[in-house]
Amino acid sequence: MKITKSILLLLAAVVALTSCKTKGETPQAETIKYVKVESIGSGTTDTKMVFNGKIKEKSLTSLSFRVGGPLAQLNVQTGDYVRAGQVIAAIDKRDYQLQVQTTKAQFEQLESEYSRYKQLVEQNKIPENTFEKIQSGYLMAKTAYENAQNQLRDTELKAPFSGYIYEKFTENHQTVGAGTPIVSVIDMSHLEAVVSVSESQLQKVKNDKESYLTVANANVKNLPVSLLSVGEKAMHDGLYEVKFSFKNSEALKIAPGMTAEVTMICNVQNNDLTVPSTAVFHEKTNNYVWVYNDSTKRVERREVNLGSIKSQAQVQVRSGLKVGDQVVTAGAHYLIDGQQVKPIEKPSVTNVGGLL
Repeated sequence: MKITKSILLLLAAVVALTSCKTKGETPQAETIKYVKVESIGSGTTDTKMVFNGKIKEKSLTSLSFRVGGPLAQLNVQTGDYVRAGQVIAAIDKRDYQLQVQTTKAQFEQLESEYSRYKQLVEQNKIPENTFEKIQSGYLMAKTAYENAQNQLRDTELKAPFSGYIYEKFTENHQTVGAGTPIVSVIDMSHLEAVVSVSESQLQKVKNDKESYLTVANANVKNLPVSLLSVGEKAMHDGLYEVKFSFKNSEALKIAPGMTAEVTMICNVQNNDLTVPSTAVFHEKTNNYVWVYNDSTKRVERREVNLGSIKSQAQVQVRSGLKVGDQVVTAGAHYLIDGQQVKPIEKPSVTNVGGLL
């Protein structure tokens, strides 16, 4: 009996001590892991393409008179620079000045008669059809006078834009007809880089994000250019013509005909979702990633079906993820399902090394 009583007392003391110790302990706080998190992208990638081509002028325009006659003035030479509105050539004005004087006299005579008859018809002193004949003659005379004035102005051939005389087709004092080319002018305010692309590259080119021009002979490198046009029909060689435009200046020293190289950065739609290979961990024969829930601040283990390995240590994900999911890319091997984590903030541009 004494042994049994002693054992009972001993057990009671142990239970009391254990109870006191449990009540006095502080519960341990949940450990929060710091992890690196990345969002699944939108499925677009930048593709770089390089094309060889030629520099071309913005436009090469042949100029001609609207009227004919002997050239009285042609003082430009091939290579001369002309400004917009500058007189390039002129036709003898004598016959056109006489035509203006004749039509003007006729117009002024009929204009005076038209004014008198207009007053009479308003006073109902003459028939309406009589006034209509006078009005018709007046309008014809007015048109003839205005046409004569236009022809006199057209005896001067003016540059429609600033540029260089590329070629002369006639000489001074020759008689030329209306529409006969006199000179051709190159518009050098803007230049174009013309390249040819294949059918498989056509859609990528249309998604041009940014483009740069290099002209070795002009010592020009990575000059920003703008996509101007993309040919909708293939040329005889099966390629499509693509033009890039850029503003010209004397400092560039770029001339039409020079060999050029255009580098394009195209934004291409990519249906494949990828994640960094560091985000993937393996258990038995299955592949998983940790998906971060921004609202609960916890991670969830998600099984994924992987595809091929892409560039820059990226692996294709065929199923298990969608665009916008946030996955843990660093520290994935030390987490448990439902664990609370805190994403590491990316350092600012001025915080070099992320030390601050």
